[in-house]
Amino acid sequence: MTVLERNIMDHLLLELQQSNQQFQAQLQAICPSLTAYELRLCTYLKTNLSTKEIATLLNITPDSVKKAKHRLRKKLNIKPEEIWSKVLHQQVTAL
Repeated sequence: MTVLERNIMDHLLLELQQSNQQFQAQLQAICPSLTAYELRLCTYLKTNLSTKEIATLLNITPDSVKKAKHRLRKKLNIKPEEIWSKVLHQQVTAL
């Protein structure tokens, strides 16, 4: 990834996180034990990004994303067959 591509990616990520601050605050109210990393992961999952796309954004391996998603499922009591974007939207709107 070139420096220009990285700068554009960083800018897009910042915009995404800022536009989802209310979502993250509501999610934090549901589960106060969520870390900043987990909140960021929820934001990416809510936007339907794939595991590979999230791995690229976080500069980690896809296996690391899978493990993080598994831990997050346990923490939020989400069943494996449930779709992330729907579940996260339902939990936040239930407040």
